[in-house]
Amino acid sequence: MKPPSFRLTRPSSLDEALRILAEEGDEARVIAGGQSLIPLLNLRLASPAILVDINRIAELAYIRLDGRCIRIGALTRQSAVLADPLIAAHLPLLSAALSHVGHVQTRSRGTIGGSIAHADPSAEIALIAITLDARLTLKRSDGQREVAARDFLLGALTTDCAANEILTEIAFPLPPAGSIFHFHELARRHGDFAMASVAIQQSDSGLLIGLGAVQETPRVCAGLQKIASTGGRLGIRDAVAAELADAAPLSDIHASSDYRRQLASVLLEDALAKVLRI
Repeated sequence: MKPPSFRLTRPSSLDEALRILAEEGDEARVIAGGQSLIPLLNLRLASPAILVDINRIAELAYIRLDGRCIRIGALTRQSAVLADPLIAAHLPLLSAALSHVGHVQTRSRGTIGGSIAHADPSAEIALIAITLDARLTLKRSDGQREVAARDFLLGALTTDCAANEILTEIAFPLPPAGSIFHFHELARRHGDFAMASVAIQQSDSGLLIGLGAVQETPRVCAGLQKIASTGGRLGIRDAVAAELADAAPLSDIHASSDYRRQLASVLLEDALAKVLRI
């Protein structure tokens, strides 16, 4: 299929892009890598009057260490994040997840901010952002605000980004020294949409556990984060069952809700047993 008709503008600065969004309102959509938006256009599931192509805004592509966090510009390509030594050294959980995002070709165009802003339930980058409690910067023509990733994703393909705002930066807190990381997902084929994924960071400060691709938004497993290794494998199984008691797994062409619940249980149990060495 072909996309509906639209106007295309290619601003060369963030100020110019924000001015266009302020003028066009709900009629405009931002496009960066286009790996998610273009298929929606072709399927006529989105029909904006104007596309604001931000690829010329070089100021939105960067990776830098800033005190106790790593700041990543929203326009930074996924492949650049995956290859960056700073990310490999300080955010190995993000590196591990990125290797599962699509394929080499899609990662070379897809952006880290675009993936989060698209809010696909199976998105690996959004899962890591929520698990590690990343902070997002949203800018508009008359100011900016910061929001937690956990508050930004409201539902499937739905975020707290207003029509006149652009997601410009993701700030990941540095993990404590000696942290242990684990990421695992199950998909029909490598690069396909995940049917369930698990991200864990363990440190002296405790456990951070996220579950992705099971519900409309990644789930922070707050109950599991209090688990003690003294409970053994049986204790983990009981804790996982309690954590998922109120879950509402998705059902689609990839997996039924019952299968996703079972899959989530197995992935969480195995991941915790591995991290806690039980």
